[in-house]
Amino acid sequence: MARASDPSVEPASRPGPTGDLLARGRAADVFALAPDRVLRRYRPGEGGDVTAEAAVIEHARRHGFPVPAVHEASGRDLVLERIDGPTMLADLARRPWRLRAHGALLAELHRRLHRIPAPDGAPSRFGTGDRLVHFDLHPDNVLLSPAGPVVIDWSNGSRGDPADDVALTWAIMATSIVPGPLPFRVLARAGRNELLRAFLSGVDAAAARRRLAAVAARRLEIDHHLLAPERRGLEALVARHGAGRLQ
Repeated sequence: MARASDPSVEPASRPGPTGDLLARGRAADVFALAPDRVLRRYRPGEGGDVTAEAAVIEHARRHGFPVPAVHEASGRDLVLERIDGPTMLADLARRPWRLRAHGALLAELHRRLHRIPAPDGAPSRFGTGDRLVHFDLHPDNVLLSPAGPVVIDWSNGSRGDPADDVALTWAIMATSIVPGPLPFRVLARAGRNELLRAFLSGVDAAAARRRLAAVAARRLEIDHHLLAPERRGLEALVARHGAGRLQ
């Protein structure tokens, strides 16, 4: 990876989205900006402090974790290194026999991430823990580049407990509606449980299970992008795992 600029000293030039739209997420759009760069632009009212997000990405990069280099950060814009390759989710649609391998890879990324101490001053969403956490580390936020996996979308990156990070990925994978054409969605639903089992076999699933209801309840409170079936799925997780017994 090319060395990133320090976002705290290099203000973004706020380039316009003149390139092709590469991806459209629930909160931001990603545009081609140059052969080696993309512009991630949050929509009005979405996202938080992009300079804080950039600082978390840089912290992860300095500790050897696979992330895109940050070139500029200002306003609603992040200029990032362009990473070529499909998401883990898209790759599973083409090669469903890779379910177990990708579940194991996702678990490995969690383990690697949680060995990193959180940066000084990083916020804590749940009030406990001192590790770097992503809080959205699922198959659609892992790009499979020729050089290896790269984790994207660090808007929730912060200080926390690895069990909460794993529990949130568990909740997302168990309840989220996969975008795309109908055959893709059917395939994704069919493989969801196997992928989840492979992921949980590589992390501390017992610790995550104890936090699952509390984390699912928190997602219900703060995520205004949830679709109705996702909300129902999270409510079922809360009921099944007993949020009232968790602090």
